[in-house]
Amino acid sequence: MGIYLMDIRNLDDLNIYTKLDPNHMLDELRRMPSLCKQAWETAEALNLPEDYRAVKQVVILGMGTSGVAAQLAERIVRDECKIPIYLHQDYLLPAYVSADTLVIASSSSGSTEEVVSCFNQAASRQAKLLVLTTGGELKEMAAGHNIPGLIYDYTYRPSTAIAYGVLPVLSILHKLGFIPNKAAEVSESLIVLSQIAERLSEKYQTSNNPAKQLADKLEGRAVMAFGSGVTFPAARRFKTQLNENAKCFAFAEEIPEMNHNSVVGYQLPQNSGRYWAAVMFKTTFLSKRIHQRMKITTDILHQAKIPVFSIDGYGFSPLCQALSLILQGDFVSLYLAFLNGVDPYPIDAVDYFKQELAES
Repeated sequence: MGIYLMDIRNLDDLNIYTKLDPNHMLDELRRMPSLCKQAWETAEALNLPEDYRAVKQVVILGMGTSGVAAQLAERIVRDECKIPIYLHQDYLLPAYVSADTLVIASSSSGSTEEVVSCFNQAASRQAKLLVLTTGGELKEMAAGHNIPGLIYDYTYRPSTAIAYGVLPVLSILHKLGFIPNKAAEVSESLIVLSQIAERLSEKYQTSNNPAKQLADKLEGRAVMAFGSGVTFPAARRFKTQLNENAKCFAFAEEIPEMNHNSVVGYQLPQNSGRYWAAVMFKTTFLSKRIHQRMKITTDILHQAKIPVFSIDGYGFSPLCQALSLILQGDFVSLYLAFLNGVDPYPIDAVDYFKQELAES
C-alpha cells in the first residue's frame, strides 16, 4: 500500500481512523504495555551459559528500531554496569571484538544484512553469541549452532516491537551479574505506560489529549528532536517515527554536543522559523547543567523564531521515564500522520531500498 493524501484536519472525528489506519497502528501502539510485559517475562525465562558471565564487554548489533532500543538499554545502565556496552551499526565488526566479548544480534526480522554480516564475523572470532529475533537467518544460525537466543513471536511492523530490543537486554545483563535487577522498574513502567496509552487514546478530544495537541502544533513543519543521556534514544525514536509514520522530515540532536556547533546554524535562512519546530525530551534524571543547556538552546531557537515544545517523562525510574517518552512520541507521530492525511503503516522507501540492495 503506497502513501496517499487526504484532506484530513479533525483528529476528533473518529471516522478518519477507519480511513487512514486500516492496519490498526493505534491499536498496536496501545499494546506497548503488554508487549513490554511479554518481552520481560520471556527474557527472564532464558537460560544462559555460565561462561557468559566472564565476558569483559558487550557489543549489540542492531539497526533501526533495534538500534534505538539497544542504545536506550545502554543509556539506562551506563552508570551502573560493570562492563562497557557498545552499539555497533555497520557491516564490519570492530577489531576489539574477541572471545571475551558477548555479541548480541538484535533484529526483529532476523535478516538485517548489517547485523547478519557482523554476527558471522563474531562467530568466526569465537565471541560469546546471543540472538534476539523472530526468525530469519539469525534464528537458523542459533538453531544450527546451539546459540542461545530469545526467539519471540511478532508479525506486525518491526518498529512497534521496540520492547523486545530493550527489556531483554536489561534482563540478560542482570542474569550475567553486570547490573541490578530491573524487575521493580519494569513493574512501574507497565503501570505508567498503561495510563499513558489510555490518556492519549483517540477517543479523548484534542482539548484533553496532549499528543493530539502537539501533533497539531507540528503540522506542516520539519522537526528537530533534542535529548540528552537517557532521553536521547527517545528523541532518536521520535525522529524515526515521524519519518516512518508521518512521512515527514525530522532530525535528532544530542545535548551537550550540539551546543558546540549546531546552535550557530539556526541564524539562516532567516525564514526558517516558518518551516521548523523543535521538541525537547526531558526527565528528572538529567543534570542541572543539561537542563540549563536545554533552556539556553530553547532561547536561541526562539531568537530564530523557531517554536519549541517539550515531552516530559513520567514515573520514578529512568527506565519508566524513558519508555514513557517513547510511547508519548509514538502517539504524536501517528496523530501527525493522520493530520498529514497519510496511512502510517507503509514504509515504501525502506521496502524499495531493500529491494534495490537485494538486486544489486
